[in-house]
Amino acid sequence: MTSEERRRVFLTTQQASHDMRRRLLGVPSPSEPRAPRRGRRRLLPAAMTVALLASGWLVYHAVEFHVPASSVETLLPRLE
Repeated sequence: MTSEERRRVFLTTQQASHDMRRRLLGVPSPSEPRAPRRGRRRLLPAAMTVALLASGWLVYHAVEFHVPASSVETLLPRLE
């Protein structure tokens, strides 16, 4: 192969590896149009927070956790 062909093959290989790295890292290449995804990225943490708070509230009311008024109540059983 001539030096020009080797150079062309080298540049093509470099470009292909650069494009593959961009795809794996999720960085759009300059030629690809960028899709708006900001709404989903903000909505997911908010939805997860709401789901965790709601499930915690439901479990708290289902179990009816009562905090003892004093440390004596935690050590001695009630005699009622």
